[in-house]
Amino acid sequence: MSTITVTKEAIQQVLDELPEESLAEVWRFLDYLRFKAQAARQGQIAGLGGLLEGYSFSEGEIAEARREMWGQSSQGFTGAKR
Repeated sequence: MSTITVTKEAIQQVLDELPEESLAEVWRFLDYLRFKAQAARQGQIAGLGGLLEGYSFSEGEIAEARREMWGQSSQGFTGAKR
């Protein structure tokens, strides 16, 4: 992985070069980064790796769970095809 040194000034320079239409997208991304940093500080980000460790599911059980999940979710969508 390469190491990049970024300064606020460099970011500001790139922002100054972007068209006005891009600012809303940049804002959403910055808001996401702020949320992610805050959640990490508060310990709210949970890793899910290994969550089902020790369980074994047959192909049939997985297929049935998928049918149940997708069958229920498509009922709430208008125009969903079955």
